[in-house]
Amino acid sequence: MIKEFIIKNLLSIHSGGLGGKIWASLQLAAVPAVGFTISERLSGWYIESYVFIWMLGFALIADLIIGIWKHMKSGSFSPKMMIMGFCQKIGLVILVYFLTEAFIQIIADADLDSVYFKVATKLMIFIYPAGNALVNVGIITNGKFPPLGFLTKFEKFNKTLDVNVFKQKQDEKDIDSNTPE
Repeated sequence: MIKEFIIKNLLSIHSGGLGGKIWASLQLAAVPAVGFTISERLSGWYIESYVFIWMLGFALIADLIIGIWKHMKSGSFSPKMMIMGFCQKIGLVILVYFLTEAFIQIIADADLDSVYFKVATKLMIFIYPAGNALVNVGIITNGKFPPLGFLTKFEKFNKTLDVNVFKQKQDEKDIDSNTPE
């Protein structure tokens, strides 16, 4: 198909009329330009986001492994449910990621505070698999790890979308600085 397109336009440039030569030249120039533009946008997006994409991928895999472990321990493991749940989670993460990226672009164009929104949405997307994995670790360890206070911060963030729940409060800083080592 591509080969036919190129040959047809090259023949038009070689033996066609003036209008055909101009049209064939435009087509041969425009099609690769569009492809390069799309490729450049995707590679630029990947370079800007690759660390987050890798962390998100690791969180999804960790959630899968820990989820299998939890269900094997409780005797409720089903390969079919595992595959369906994992595909659903990946699909939702990808869908929400691209929707929030669109929101970030719109907000950035409006000169609003897109940095806060970007951080909040990336945390929201990451917490979906990572938070689930941590809750499952808590189930596997019978609540010994991770600490409940750590999981409570994720729960508060999910309710309020306030990234400040992850900041250490002044009272906690004072307690930490007065604690003997």
